[in-house]
Amino acid sequence: MVSCHQVCFFGSEYNPQSGIPVNWFLPYKDPCNCTAIRLGGMSISASSSHQGAPYYLNDFFLSEDCDEIHAHFNCTPAEKDPECASHALGMEDGTIPDDRIKASSEIYTDCCPAVYARLNSNKRWIPSNTDANPWIEVDLIGSTVVIGVITQGWMPPSSDPQYVAQYKVSYQKQPSSDYDHVADRNGNIKVFIGNTDDHTPVTNLFDESVVVTVVRIEPTEWQNLCSLRLELLGCRHD
Repeated sequence: MVSCHQVCFFGSEYNPQSGIPVNWFLPYKDPCNCTAIRLGGMSISASSSHQGAPYYLNDFFLSEDCDEIHAHFNCTPAEKDPECASHALGMEDGTIPDDRIKASSEIYTDCCPAVYARLNSNKRWIPSNTDANPWIEVDLIGSTVVIGVITQGWMPPSSDPQYVAQYKVSYQKQPSSDYDHVADRNGNIKVFIGNTDDHTPVTNLFDESVVVTVVRIEPTEWQNLCSLRLELLGCRHD
């Protein structure tokens, strides 16, 4: 199982007097962890390699594409846990209690708090109109594997559909840790495409599962109002 998480730089070993061709290498144990492979210059030596390295190459290879790197080195793609693929973590059925759901704001004091953001409910969460960076988060309490999110919009009576069109996902590994963002295969913060109507649930699976205690949904684009209902997908650690 592999995941891309670092930029790697080519090094070389070359002695002009020896008559031996240049030895190209990466000063890392596993090239499958590289998000990009760039020329590091002739000054990088094998002696500066990480533990378990260097990794010698038969040919000169540069790339800025994680998938191309995986193909070149015959890396094994990361696999999603099949037991997690269809397992809802409890927003819709109430397994996650109200006191574990909070948000950056709500539109009115008597309307649309975070606890209303349950998939397929007859209510919804809406942040304040003045909230420039809205978010809603779920505290899963214990360490939990999360592999994706289901989002859903809302249609109020006699009004236009409301939904989140794009969003990012951040998370905490532990309650005291900093927030990290779910990334794409190139290591960039992933922007997920959300809903296009008020009622159809849209599922987005992560490129790599994350083990977390808190998951935060950060809407970045929405239609009319930022109305959101959601579910988290994954599985609990025993």
